[in-house]
Amino acid sequence: MKKITAIVLMVMLAVAGSGHAQARDGLGLRVSFHSAVQAAMPAVVSIYTSKLAAKKVAEGKPGYPDEIRDKLLRGQGAPVRDKIERSLGSGVLIDGSGVVVTNRHVIEDTVDMTVALGDGREFKVESVRSDERLDLAVLKLKVPQGTRLPVVKFGNSDSLQVGDVVLALGNPYGIGQSVTMGVVSAVNRSAAKLSPYGQFIQTDAAINPGNSGGALVDSSGALIGVNTAIYTRNGGNQGISFAIPANLVARAARDLVTTGSVRRPWLGAEGETVSEALANRIGLSPARGVLVQSVMPDSPAAMAGLRVTDIILAFDGQPVADPAQLGDRLVSVADKIGTRVPMTIWREGDQRTLDIGLTSLPPRNPALQKKMKGYTPLSGSTVEQLSTTLNAEMGWPLATQGVVVVATGDTGDVDLQPGDLLISIDKQPVKNVNEVQGLLDAVHRTWELRYQRGPKVLKATISR
Repeated sequence: MKKITAIVLMVMLAVAGSGHAQARDGLGLRVSFHSAVQAAMPAVVSIYTSKLAAKKVAEGKPGYPDEIRDKLLRGQGAPVRDKIERSLGSGVLIDGSGVVVTNRHVIEDTVDMTVALGDGREFKVESVRSDERLDLAVLKLKVPQGTRLPVVKFGNSDSLQVGDVVLALGNPYGIGQSVTMGVVSAVNRSAAKLSPYGQFIQTDAAINPGNSGGALVDSSGALIGVNTAIYTRNGGNQGISFAIPANLVARAARDLVTTGSVRRPWLGAEGETVSEALANRIGLSPARGVLVQSVMPDSPAAMAGLRVTDIILAFDGQPVADPAQLGDRLVSVADKIGTRVPMTIWREGDQRTLDIGLTSLPPRNPALQKKMKGYTPLSGSTVEQLSTTLNAEMGWPLATQGVVVVATGDTGDVDLQPGDLLISIDKQPVKNVNEVQGLLDAVHRTWELRYQRGPKVLKATISR
């Protein structure tokens, strides 16, 4: 009885806060978000993909050229359908020219994609651009001239509050367009396994397989997030759901459409969350901020005078609680690249303000990248010398040095992944990109590889 009362109370609160919930038919109160769903659902699409199930047959990004895709799907010799798996995700139309935003993991490693609208129309995908760190992708549909497409209305995700009613729209399990309802459980939630940024919207609205990339809308039908993942112990929908905030989606999608990549200002400094013990020792109350542990030479942080042991309290007027939120603040000021923004710090018992000149991450140097050749376990893989930019993109500490795998080949001899840091080959340390091929060629039958993935050091012995 208490559970039913709580549900009724939640519904009544929703009625009070939304002009879209209505009383009808004289038989009692019927609460409905029909108008919100009706406003947003036409812009929610289903994305049907064909993915490589075993290993990559051809290198490249999602959306292979037609001639490669056709060979994969038709096969040569043995049936290729054994290597292809069908998958499903959701997306949201954000522009009438046929621009769809979804999760990167929905379209990763695809050889064919079809986007279907709720009204039955289907379109092929013309181009794909994505950002791995945000798990976002933008698809451009092949749309005949004169075609009219529904477009979602963007809401202001920065105005979200805990307790706001939200609706998750998508095509779970391929059963057709569906809606689930919940509330905002938290904002600016950090989920490090999903992204290095701390901007996730946490909700109890169910997000099932097939919902990824779909819309999270408010009670007016405005997009306030893109559904990304659910944490669950049993594989069902009784877990914690996360969505990327709409304001971040809008900024990233605009960059992907116009430049092909997400613009990221960089600070050139990193650190750790201020502990309660440290805060008490230095007189900082309450405990908050990022304790700076390293500052890169010639970086914006260094140029502004930031020092090791400084504590970053706020960036561009917004409080900073931890490193994830600092990363979030940096992404949020991408539009201010080329200007100066204030950063509040704590130094030697005083609060001070530094002016940071915002610049983009320096470009990666193609000369620091090598593709491995020959009859070796890394054949076809691409390795690159770590740099400030690559460290930032791969999530390694900014001062990390060495050689990292940026693309894997198709040998299948060793479970390497992009972002793996090579430590040694046959007990010989890997120091720079130019010596990797020589170390691989030195032994013809057996190789011992040691590499680091996140905090773990892994070892593989391969014989050929």
